[in-house]
Amino acid sequence: MVARLRKRLKQEMALSFLLVTLIALMIVGSVSAYHIYNSQRQLVLVTQQQVAQRVSQEVRGLLMRSIRHLELLVVTSNFDRQSLSIQSNILFEFFHWKKAHDFIALYSSDKAYLFHTHRVYAQNQGLKDSELIDLALNDVIRTQQSYFGEIIYNSTTGEPSILIALPVKDVVTGQLANIIVVSLRFKAIWEIMAREARESQFSVFLVSDDHRVVAHNDPSVVLAQQRFHLEEDEYVSRGVSGYRAIIGQASLSLGNRHYLVYSEQSFRHAFSEAREKAGWMLGGVLLAFLVAVTLGIRFSRRITQPLDQLMSGVRSVTSGDLDRQIEVSGRNELSILAQYFNEMTRQLRDLIFELRSKTKDLEAEVSFRVQAEDSLRTLNSELEQRVLERTQILQETLDHLQSTQESLVQSEKLAGLGAMVAGIAHELNTPIGNALMMSSTLKEKTQEFEQSLQQGLRKSELQSYTDLVKKGSEILCLNLNQSARLISSFKQVAVDQTSYQRRSFLLSEVVEEIVLTMAPTLRHSRVKVSASIPDSIRLDSYPGPLGQILLNLINNAILHAFSEGESGAIQIQAKQEGDRLLLMLEDNGKGIQPDNLGRIFDPFFTTRLGQGGSGLGLSIVFNLVKGILGGRIEVSSELGKGTQFRLDIPLIR
Repeated sequence: MVARLRKRLKQEMALSFLLVTLIALMIVGSVSAYHIYNSQRQLVLVTQQQVAQRVSQEVRGLLMRSIRHLELLVVTSNFDRQSLSIQSNILFEFFHWKKAHDFIALYSSDKAYLFHTHRVYAQNQGLKDSELIDLALNDVIRTQQSYFGEIIYNSTTGEPSILIALPVKDVVTGQLANIIVVSLRFKAIWEIMAREARESQFSVFLVSDDHRVVAHNDPSVVLAQQRFHLEEDEYVSRGVSGYRAIIGQASLSLGNRHYLVYSEQSFRHAFSEAREKAGWMLGGVLLAFLVAVTLGIRFSRRITQPLDQLMSGVRSVTSGDLDRQIEVSGRNELSILAQYFNEMTRQLRDLIFELRSKTKDLEAEVSFRVQAEDSLRTLNSELEQRVLERTQILQETLDHLQSTQESLVQSEKLAGLGAMVAGIAHELNTPIGNALMMSSTLKEKTQEFEQSLQQGLRKSELQSYTDLVKKGSEILCLNLNQSARLISSFKQVAVDQTSYQRRSFLLSEVVEEIVLTMAPTLRHSRVKVSASIPDSIRLDSYPGPLGQILLNLINNAILHAFSEGESGAIQIQAKQEGDRLLLMLEDNGKGIQPDNLGRIFDPFFTTRLGQGGSGLGLSIVFNLVKGILGGRIEVSSELGKGTQFRLDIPLIR
């Protein structure tokens, strides 16, 4: 078993060392390969750009020399002063001497044809491209400058050429006299591309603005009118040869014509040197790996031999031999570990001796704690029984308090209703007394009228009697209607207050009934209540609780907001917001202390205890709003400026 573990340990250590070495070598190799590739790519790209720029300048110089040769010919031969025959001979000799043009033609300043010569294979070129020639003539006449036209292809050879128009101006007047039109062959440009390909081993070509290759070291590419444009990568693309290549470019502008010179080198040639360097680097990595394998084997042996000693010591300790010590040699980590092992065995031996001496003490302490736990369990049982008894007593007390509170709340409701009954009875006393007095008066006058009727009735007596009856009837109707209205309002309020039945009602009617039933109380308190309720607000809810809320809020304002004998005003407003009602009751009294503002809805809280305040009015209001009406109530107050209660309740409950 131990030998197998030792062998596996050696294998794991060697494998770990080799893996670490291999990963390090792979990282170094990858970074080096990337650096070589990137450096070679940048070098090739810079070289391609330089070649493309150099060829662009050379091609431009070639084309501009052709223009300068024509300009020099015009100046040296005094071309604008010669006759047409001499001009034709001059152009003919120039044409056959240069051999760089397919044709040459002479036109007047009004585009009249004067002279034309061409090579045999391009004899139809002038007639075929007459529209291009006309375009060139128009541009020269308009700009008075040399014109570089589009690329044209020879119908016989397929070779491209560029159309150039040169203005010939009168030396004295400076006016346009003639226009020389030539077709410059690209053969000389091809030779530049071929020379560059021989010298630099790069493929250099010229591309027109319609992406056609017009000059290349391989004429077949040009004659096939092959097209080329860069792909998404600006410098790496598929070249004209069809292989992936690194491509440099340079622009070439001739008048209003724009060309691009490309220089390409295939990946195979571009990275041949990089591949050679990578091969040498791979060889170095393999050599380093072999050296690492050799060192790993030797290093694992230096580790496993001390580990064998440590394992032997561990086996001795597990078998109970705590006196075994490991021989320590060297100053490496394993020797330090052996020293710690020897120290551990010494401390373990001392610790075992100490533990044995303390075991007896622990057994005695455990016995004592068992007895203490038994006593504690007995005490806990007694405490639980006492808690149950006290809980039952508290629950009975709480039930009694809740019953008492409900009785007080009901008494508060009945007291409010009794006060309302007394006020209504007092209000009914006056109109009913007036009606009774008027009915007695009418009875007496009727008896007198009957006696006068038997003795003989005069017209004045009849008129007096009818006036009295009419006036008395009006007084009776007025007082009886007032009594009926008071009784009806009180009846509806009393029914709502006692039944808590849900019905559909107009808010303005309920508020008017409440204000009317409180008329006696308001008259004695010198407090005026005004209501601004839209007639369109209709609720499907409980008018009784709503009326009781208004009664309690008005009574609370009369009792707390104003001093005795002080006049004041209470304003009731309402507005509908969607499917909810916002009802506001505001007074201009003395306000509420900030410390008391958060406690006014608590049961039995009052600032006038023993002076008419029970502390249940606003608590009842809060419970009715939150419970039966399903809304919420808020209060805001400022000392000396009054108090405002805001009720937010649903229209349909």
